Amino acid sequence: MYTRKDLFEKGMTQYRIEKEVAEGRLLRLRRNCYVPAEAEAKDKLNAVAQLYPDAVFSGTAALAAYGLCEVRLPAVIRVDNNSRMRADDLVHMVRSRPVPANRVRGVKMALPAQAVADALSFEHCSKWLLKDALAQAYRGLNGRGRFAADLELVISKKRDAVRELAEQAPVGTASKWEQRMYHEMRRVGLKPVPNFRLGPYTWDLGFEAGTTVVDLDSLYYHAPENNHREFLIGTWKTNHAVQHGWAPLKFTDECTDYHLKLVVETVQETVAHRRSVRGLKSSPQKVRRALVTPAWRFHQSLL
Repeated sequence: MYTRKDLFEKGMTQYRIEKEVAEGRLLRLRRNCYVPAEAEAKDKLNAVAQLYPDAVFSGTAALAAYGLCEVRLPAVIRVDNNSRMRADDLVHMVRSRPVPANRVRGVKMALPAQAVADALSFEHCSKWLLKDALAQAYRGLNGRGRFAADLELVISKKRDAVRELAEQAPVGTASKWEQRMYHEMRRVGLKPVPNFRLGPYTWDLGFEAGTTVVDLDSLYYHAPENNHREFLIGTWKTNHAVQHGWAPLKFTDECTDYHLKLVVETVQETVAHRRSVRGLKSSPQKVRRALVTPAWRFHQSLL
């Protein structure tokens, strides 16, 4: 970003500055502040951030700051209702009550859920990009919980649309493999929950209406000779699910690589069967003295 003084020191006159602005080679951010039109979007965004230190950047500008997409302009910024800031060609200004924000390199950025809501409201970008951003921002075991908490704080009429995108993304998955299987299950009409908690254990996918849980285990990572600990925990996790009345299904990477259709059909038919049998659909009876303690707290090999 250059001030008029900077440009004068470079040998430019006021007439030359006005001519550069008129011909689109120089962008006037505000009185006496300029940025070259050919500057990269991130550099323009940095200039805007200097001019609006109290603003919260949102939309794809915030997503880009989190490393979830490329920088786009104009940037969506949220300012206080009483702010006297003026918009320019590089920003789309939204006046609202304060929104929660993180600081990224000293600049306030809206939470990812809020950023997606504002991108839907004020920008033209593909839903594919926004779904991918949500999947990356809220990945892993705690992803669904973090997303639910952030969604409650969203100030936008697009909150339900963000929730729908998150279901399609999906949030809470840890790998591309899990995302792929999630989408395969939804394609046939199932409603999987990623990283599903059943007692002390976490399953890759859970089907609450049909009380079925699924684990996707790579042969290398879960084979007893390669990872004794994970193999033992997986064994007792299965025992726990059965004792609590749930149907546990397990597939390896080679199962989904070579027999994807059969894997999907197996899950689909298991869920359909359990939904049709009284007592199995949602609240199955568990064994009277069913296991409740996780394996890593009692198994001698894991202590």
